[in-house]
Amino acid sequence: MVIISAALSINSYSQKLDMPLNFSLTFNKVKSDNFSIASKKSDKYTLINSIKFKSAAKPSKSASVLPISIGVLTAIYIINPLVEYVGRKVYAGLTKEISIGFGKFGEHRTAFEYSIVFGGKIKNYLRLSYKYDILLKTGIKPSHMLQGTSVLSVGAGYFTDFKGNGIFPELTYGYSIRNHKLLFYPHIKIRHTFMFTKDKPEITDLSFGVILGIANPFIDVNIRRKY
Repeated sequence: MVIISAALSINSYSQKLDMPLNFSLTFNKVKSDNFSIASKKSDKYTLINSIKFKSAAKPSKSASVLPISIGVLTAIYIINPLVEYVGRKVYAGLTKEISIGFGKFGEHRTAFEYSIVFGGKIKNYLRLSYKYDILLKTGIKPSHMLQGTSVLSVGAGYFTDFKGNGIFPELTYGYSIRNHKLLFYPHIKIRHTFMFTKDKPEITDLSFGVILGIANPFIDVNIRRKY
């Protein structure tokens, strides 16, 4: 009887010792599982952030093309290429025209143009001219807003190379963005210069680029529409 009681007592004490041990093992297992889940989440967020960073760091094609486009347009505006045919020879050069317009569209323009031509000796030209812009868009009306239209310009002017002089007619075609105060005019222009000075050959030239002009300086043009 004493032996049975002692055995029961030992068994009960052993079960009491196993309870904390089992609890400890269970707690450690749960803790380990939680750590594994947290680690997987952390890896997931790290991967997402890495993808976002690479996406943000990768430059877009439009962002890289825009500065190049601006640079090309700026170069064309500052320097207009010119091809000249004179004395059965062809020369290359650069030219720049600045104009001041009058009228409700700035369509009556006076212009100043300076050209430099390369080939053998460098030649410098100066031209003063009058031009009239024929706006080809139908229904266009004077406005404070900038408007775009195809344009055919006819003109004539005075020429000098500082050693001789002459006169020239010219014809220009392009697309202008304008109102009664500003002009932005990408174009192509052809003209022929008749020389007054003896022993000076006539000049035919072709140029293209951008004309930038102002219109009606110091003049308040009434372009209000009547309804």
